[in-house]
Amino acid sequence: MAAVADTARPEALVPAGRRIWNVVRLHAANPWPSLILPWIVLVSIHALTWTIWAIISHYAGPGIEEDAFRYAGGVSWLVIYMMIIAIQAMNAGFRFALGFSSTRREYYLGTVAFFAIMAVVFGLGLGLLALVERATGGWGLNGSFYAPAYLYDEPFGVVAFHYFALYLLFTSMGAMIGALFVRWKAYGLYLYFGALALALVALVWWLLDAGWGPVADFFTGNPLAVVMAWTLPVSLAFGVLGWAVLRRAPARG
Repeated sequence: MAAVADTARPEALVPAGRRIWNVVRLHAANPWPSLILPWIVLVSIHALTWTIWAIISHYAGPGIEEDAFRYAGGVSWLVIYMMIIAIQAMNAGFRFALGFSSTRREYYLGTVAFFAIMAVVFGLGLGLLALVERATGGWGLNGSFYAPAYLYDEPFGVVAFHYFALYLLFTSMGAMIGALFVRWKAYGLYLYFGALALALVALVWWLLDAGWGPVADFFTGNPLAVVMAWTLPVSLAFGVLGWAVLRRAPARG
């Protein structure tokens, strides 16, 4: 009888780790939106930014300030884009994976693992580009695109960890938002964004009442690596909340 049961359920013979890895492979099957397109857009924005720098530098002449091109924000769009990708990934692949015998837990762990791997890839990639940027004298114009403003003087490890933690924070938030949509559709999004708006109003109210001093001291009195490390528990909390929502999501929409 046990042999018949195993034949009827061949997925039971596959180790759980392998099934989780299959979910990772499912998300990686189409690398265009999550891996290829972001780098193409990023390089294109960099090229456009460098062109603007070159034009300004040409007409400003030698009198231009040394740090004139150190405050570019061309990398900031990436985390918002990846949050949207995480939302779409959670929604698009959930029921497809369940149809191929993945459990909710395996699908969620595989999705989180995929974005954790992508966080490492983008963290290291952007950190290496920041190294190239410094080695070339800011692309020949003393500019700072991949390590602007507060990242300008930070070493490779801090820059890479900064992007890793930021990527992980926004993708874990996106996975949770996607889980809300899978379970409750638009009502889940109404609930989340309504709660978020109330939380932001309460935060601003508290800051106005207590003063901005403690918050400013936290950001200015701690090394950047310590500040970014505090985002990891927040990412973990988003991950736990996402699983709490998805574990009871219906298999059919």
